[in-house]
This record gives sequence, C-alpha cells and structure tokens, in this order.
Amino acid sequence: MPNSSESESDSSPFNDAVNATEIADHAESSVASKPSEELGNDAHEKSIGISYVNEQDSNRGIFLAADSDNAGSDDGEEADIEYPFGNPPRSLRDVANFIRSDECQSIVILAGAGMSVASGIPDFRSAGGLYDTLNPNLLTATDVEREAIRVDPTTALEMGMFLQNPLPCLELNRPFILGTRDKIWKATLAHRFVELLHTKTGKLKRLYQQNIDGLESQCTSLPREKIVMVHGSMDEANCAVCGNRIEYNTFCSRVETNIKDLTGQDPKAPASSTPISCDVCGYDTMKPSIVLFRSPLPKEFFQRVPEDIPHVDLLIIVGTSLAVAPANTLVFRSPQTAMRVVVNREPVGFGLGMDYSSFSKRDFFAEGDIDSTILELIQELGWLEDIKSFSDQLPDASATVLREMVDSGKSEEPSLKRAKHDS
Repeated sequence: MPNSSESESDSSPFNDAVNATEIADHAESSVASKPSEELGNDAHEKSIGISYVNEQDSNRGIFLAADSDNAGSDDGEEADIEYPFGNPPRSLRDVANFIRSDECQSIVILAGAGMSVASGIPDFRSAGGLYDTLNPNLLTATDVEREAIRVDPTTALEMGMFLQNPLPCLELNRPFILGTRDKIWKATLAHRFVELLHTKTGKLKRLYQQNIDGLESQCTSLPREKIVMVHGSMDEANCAVCGNRIEYNTFCSRVETNIKDLTGQDPKAPASSTPISCDVCGYDTMKPSIVLFRSPLPKEFFQRVPEDIPHVDLLIIVGTSLAVAPANTLVFRSPQTAMRVVVNREPVGFGLGMDYSSFSKRDFFAEGDIDSTILELIQELGWLEDIKSFSDQLPDASATVLREMVDSGKSEEPSLKRAKHDS
C-alpha cells in the first residue's frame, strides 16, 4: 500500500500555463458537438440528477413531453385497451409465452447494477465499498482537493475535478480499467440471456445498460448497435476535452505505466502518477469513456429512446432501482399496450406508474435473485441447452446457479414462478 504521507502533486496537471477554466470552457463547447463517448457513470447507478437538470434541460423538456400520452397508468382508459398478450402476465411462463408469440415483435431491456452482481465486481457505495474505504491521503491531489473528496468521495469522479486534476479519478479507476481489459469479471446469466434473446428471436430492439462495466461486450453475438450505454463504458477511452478516442489497450498500457496503484498490489506500477495526455489536443484529459458526475449523458440515449420506446411490445427491467433519471423514464414512456416485467429483489417504480396489484393488466414482478430468476425465464423459453453452452464462460456465482438447476432436475420441470400481488 502506498505511504499515506506521500507528498501532494506540486505541479499543475495541465500542459503549459492553461488553467482549469480555459479547459472547462473548451470541454463545454466540445461536449455540445461530441457523441456519446464522453459521457458516463459508475456501475452502481450514481445519481446524475444535477447534471441532467443543468446540462440536458432543453433535451429534458422535449424528452419528457414527447410521449406524455404514454405516461403511467390511466385507470380511466385501461378498460378500453386491447392488450396484445391477452390475459395479464401472472408468471414467468406467461412472459415466455408472450416472447414466443407473433404479437411480441419488439423487446427493450433496461438493466442496472443487479445484472452484474454475480460477476463479483466491487461495489462503490455499500459498506466496505470503494467510497467507504477510500483514503484521500493516498490520492495525488492538493490538500483542498483531498478534503473535498473526504467530505464527498464522489467528488473524485466529477468532471470539474477531472479537468482540474485528472489523477484522483484515474487512480481510483485503475483496478477497474485494467480488470476490464484482463476480463477479470465475466458476463453473467443475465447478460447471456440478452444475447440469446437476440440470436434466438431477433426481437431485441435495444439493451439500455446503466452499468459501465462493459460486460455485455463479452457477448460476441450481441451487436454493438443493439446496446445503448446510458452512462458510458469502462472498456473504451476518450479525451474529455476534444473527444478523441484511442485504442483501449493503448490507453490501458498508459494507465499501467503512468498511474500508481492505490492498493499496492501491482509491483510494476509507478511510485507516483503522471497524467495521460491526448495525442490530438495535448491536454492531460484522457479517461475511460464513462459519464462523470456533472456531465451530460450520451446523445445516443436521447436519439434512440424516441425511436425504440413508442413501438415496444415488452419492456424487461433487470436489477435496477428505477431511481435514476432519465433512464427510468422508459417505464412511463412505453405504450400502454406494452407488457412490463421487473426482475428484481424488491418491487420498484411505483412512482413511475408500475402496478403490481391483482388488478394490474400488464405489469409483472418476478421477485428474487437476478440470475436465478432470469435462468427460470430461460428455462421457460426452452433455452437451457443454449445457456449451458456458456458454462465455462460464466462467473462462479452464475455457473453455480446453472449447475444447481441442472443437478436438481428442475430443468425437466419448468417452474411457474408467479407474481406476488398486493391485496
């Protein structure tokens, strides 16, 4: 572990005499003209509410108003709606039957942190997570910057801090950047389900992924154009100022040689950190292509949603609290004829119009562990043999869930997991 008394950086992280304000002005003008690669968030759904209101305000008004007729549940009109799935969904078998039917042609998946839990990726926010254990004294920063990070650890991942001093962000993310390159974490059963949904049915319109771990890239049969990385992705790299993208392995090599290891586990890591400069604009602002706090979301999100959601037949929500806007707006923007399925440990989205009562005509809550529940849906679809072909590519937790199902003989008797309804 690096010495906690290590001296702070004495020199400016920026080239020559350029100051943070000048770079921020440059970045602001660049963001307006750059696509999604500049925008991101952490893998566990950090709130982007402030940046969304401040920097996407004009988009927000159009975005939320465009399909206001679709928002929420309208009890007064519900009786007149003709649902393409006939009877209300009451079990995973009902969901599987709808997926197989001709009436279901367009499926959208909204995924959150729960999709990646089985991969073993470290948590940021929970007790014992990165924020909880962070020692600001280890970061290459001024006393003022360290104190700001001590008060709020997320400050290290803010765009303003990055433009002022990129090293805390890179030092914190070093193990995640290199771990992503080395595929330390593997795509889960839930990721593989998305891949199978595309290859087996051709009905997957889009995966809206809130995580930044990039695990879906391991699903080689899932085309990149089928994925919208709502908060960016750790498996790509770009300049925060000019948007220049570089080959990911090249970026990782620079991280290895330029950025110190806060954990002290990499003997080849440098003793001190130096910024990674952009080959195009020259600023020390190369970073993983994730949305930092107080920066706008990818334009791709705002472009794709109006194309995808008005025509969706089935919205599957996997492992998300539905607490982060604007991704959670997919719930009430979906047409009133669409089936909505939530796979999660607890019911979510009540304030967005989700209805899990016995009167619900289209919402289904599949309660339980994400991988276990998704595996039951895979089983109901008759894809168990297909998913077994990924056995040696799954993380241990996912592989265990699959093995236990096969060994228990459940694969021969599909379950009828049913929704729990409020009285």
